[in-house]
Amino acid sequence: MTERIVHRMNYKIHKQYRLPYYNYASTGLYFVTICAHNRECIFGNIEKGKMNLSLVGEIAEQCWNNIPSSSPYAAIDSFTVMPNHVHGIIAIENDEENREILDMKFQPAKKSLSIVVRNFKAAVSIRAREQFPGIKIRQSRFYDRIIRDERELNAIRKYIENNIIRWEEDKNSPNNLMM
Repeated sequence: MTERIVHRMNYKIHKQYRLPYYNYASTGLYFVTICAHNRECIFGNIEKGKMNLSLVGEIAEQCWNNIPSSSPYAAIDSFTVMPNHVHGIIAIENDEENREILDMKFQPAKKSLSIVVRNFKAAVSIRAREQFPGIKIRQSRFYDRIIRDERELNAIRKYIENNIIRWEEDKNSPNNLMM
């Protein structure tokens, strides 16, 4: 019997964040969370249940509000800028929706959620670096949830609205990151 030698490449294994085989260029509603680099509180701080935006936080808020201008197929709904992350609902309206989701490309589909988020992150980074050269703004990935019905949409809107007053219990709060 001959001995087989198997050489293994040491590839970094990434957690799958997107829903497999789902077309993120599909018309629909998406709940998105974008975290700051190393979850540092660069967007501001919360005092007495009120979010006080830093200059970088103000830039993030302005860029979020500009999403429909940079991505005309996207609309924004409820959102909040937290000390170290942004939560928001993005609506994609894609007239040219490509039903073919198994096409294995190595880039995000045109008019997709990934393009909207990439444009938002780039805009925040570029504008913030004008004020603070070398600052690291965001993590490379983002989290999303496909909103499936009106009940879920309303629950997410309420979650976003109450996020600031629940900051101390938030999993992204610096008090809870080490747990």
